[in-house]
Formats: sequence, structure tokens, C-alpha cells
Amino acid sequence: MLEKETKIFEEKLPDLVKTDLGKFVLVKEDKIVGVFAAIVDALSYGYEKFEDQPFFVRQVSLSQQPLDFANNYHFY
Repeated sequence: MLEKETKIFEEKLPDLVKTDLGKFVLVKEDKIVGVFAAIVDALSYGYEKFEDQPFFVRQVSLSQQPLDFANNYHFY
């Protein structure tokens, strides 16, 4: 899951480190949707725009550490 988004992030990371170090990148499918100063802003935008669809958010840093988030949607 999110392999395409991970690949896009990793491909763009060298440029992102130069311009957006410390910020949070939101990726959906094969494009960067936005760059945000705070993780809450990236996640809020992702939930608003994509609702129950998966999306990728990662902080731009020199060493990457995976973070896991689950959306707050419940399906019955």
C-alpha cells in the first residue's frame, strides 16, 4: 500500500531537502499535492480532500523514519 506515493517522495526528496526541510509533504498517487509547515495541516487537508482514500504524508528530513497513522473513519 502506498508504494507509488513512497516512490514519488523518495524521488523528489533531494529537491525537497533543499527547499522544504522540516516541512510535511502530502502525496497522492503520482503527485505531490502540497507541502505544509505542520503535520496536522497536512493530515487535515488529506482527510478533507481524499476522505477515506489512502494518502501519504512524510516529513522532509535528512534521515527518514517511518510513521504510521490511521484515519479516523469507521466503516460499518
